Amino acid sequence: MTIYILHGYTDGLIDPIPSTDYEEVYAAMKAAYEEIMANVEPDDPDREYCFLEGWSATAVVHGDWMEWQIAELELPVPNGQPASQA
Repeated sequence: MTIYILHGYTDGLIDPIPSTDYEEVYAAMKAAYEEIMANVEPDDPDREYCFLEGWSATAVVHGDWMEWQIAELELPVPNGQPASQA
């Protein structure tokens, strides 16, 4: 079974968001990134470091770095248990 975990930091470590649904975790990362970027305009030197991609995002605002990343983990299915019930 695959689990996806959104983790990172803004003004401190963010609470991890785990899910078996990648789209759910990506939507949380995208929403956090877009909220930051909607409220500020990055300085020109910082703008080149701001991005949102499939597995990570970075926003640099006035020298402060905010980063999010999605980790993908494979959890083993216990012996004797069908994968569909994991």
